[in-house]
Amino acid sequence: MKNLNEEIGRIKSLMRILNENTDNKIAVLIDGTSSAGKSMTTKLLDAVPFYKSTDPNQWVQIDSDMFQGFNNEEEERRLKLDHPNIRDWAKGNEVGMTSGIYRKDGVEGIPENPYETERPYKGGDMRAWYMAEAYLRGPWKKVIFDSVSNDVLKYVPNAKNILLHAPINVLMKNIDERNAKADEPRKHEDVLKHYWTKYEATKNVPDEEVGHSVPITKNDLEDRLLSSGVSEEFTKEFFNKLGMDSNGKYYIKIRDEYLKPGVQLINVDSKRTEYLNNFKSIIDGIK
Repeated sequence: MKNLNEEIGRIKSLMRILNENTDNKIAVLIDGTSSAGKSMTTKLLDAVPFYKSTDPNQWVQIDSDMFQGFNNEEEERRLKLDHPNIRDWAKGNEVGMTSGIYRKDGVEGIPENPYETERPYKGGDMRAWYMAEAYLRGPWKKVIFDSVSNDVLKYVPNAKNILLHAPINVLMKNIDERNAKADEPRKHEDVLKHYWTKYEATKNVPDEEVGHSVPITKNDLEDRLLSSGVSEEFTKEFFNKLGMDSNGKYYIKIRDEYLKPGVQLINVDSKRTEYLNNFKSIIDGIK
């Protein structure tokens, strides 16, 4: 009887996957560092959090932050998407999709997780798996992903990939303005670490499709970082990671290892207005 029940459960799970039709869905990923301006772009679409939506035809927002944390609403959202076999284990513990990693490490008492083979975790940001599950299982026709990585593309490869690049001066301004209003300040260093994983400096003027053609200098950026309270030690590390070893003119481009086919780069302008029009044009083109 146990084997029969397991087989029935496996067939039901396979049917669930087969029934997930994304042909009539629009998925857009807005990737970018923290404070790049992603939230402003979603406001153009009047997107609402997916768990608050009552209309499958409206734009809904699925953010990586919606699945972060324990013993709270974020954890409950993850648990709903985890397989029933591991929900008890996952509650108050690591996220459910890490169960196989613990099992392989020899930790005892961790139940089997059928989702590990049906739709396996593919590395990177674990939250991306939950973002994709919410999209694939939900009824929403128009979904916008908001994340600081492009890992959700591993599970939703047909999503429109928009990379929002805020030049460093703009980025610093965004962080400073946010921190002046926020109860929990955002660390400049954390945002700059996001930045160097996505972008690098080059002496050659890049194409607008993959970079920013406005030149910058190391001295100017150093003054800007230090004026925002970034330490001299971290500033040196930042330039080293970015590949800026002298003054002169530099340009910023997407790192080759981060560049994905079909990505559309939007450079945020200093007035932070024109980029919104560019974003709207892209969205209008895929409706």
